[in-house]
Amino acid sequence: MMKVTTYFLEIYNRLLILFLTWLLNFLVAYTYKEEIVYLLGQHQQNIFPYFISTNLTEIFFVFFKLSFFLGFYFLYPIFLIQLALFLIPALYKYEYLIIRNLFFVSIFLYIITTYFTYEIFLRYCWKFFNSFQLNAEENLVSIHLETRIADYLNFFIETFLLLNIVLHIFLVFILFLYKITLNFIVQYRKIFYRSHV
Repeated sequence: MMKVTTYFLEIYNRLLILFLTWLLNFLVAYTYKEEIVYLLGQHQQNIFPYFISTNLTEIFFVFFKLSFFLGFYFLYPIFLIQLALFLIPALYKYEYLIIRNLFFVSIFLYIITTYFTYEIFLRYCWKFFNSFQLNAEENLVSIHLETRIADYLNFFIETFLLLNIVLHIFLVFILFLYKITLNFIVQYRKIFYRSHV
């Protein structure tokens, strides 16, 4: 009974650390909300990012949603560290090496995804969608893009989450391929054959 209480106390402490980390991330992101929106709007061709708001409460909720998302997004590495620190004492050496490599690859994918999404993907998405504007001097009709801040934030959040999920599914697929050996395929060749027919 004492061990179970110890484990629950450790889980409670680790969840408390995660909550306090998220709260700190949220407060820092909300404190610097204008600077973050400025950085997110750097993909526009203007000198200063330009967004519109069509609702009275939209700006407040955009800042709140952005801070909430960034709080959770930057919590991910801390979550992996806390999970590893909780699991490592109960693992064998070979399990420890697998989990350690998995966590390192996951953190690496997290950093690569963040860089790729912000520096490359969003920039080219902005150029692509911005190219559909029509000029009145060159066309029969003029269509000018004025981005709503809520729509841009939703696009930003969905893009970050989608790319992170896809890359982590790719990581699970790689680990699955790593575990499959030739003997495994020979032993279960009927299943592999039927799945490809």
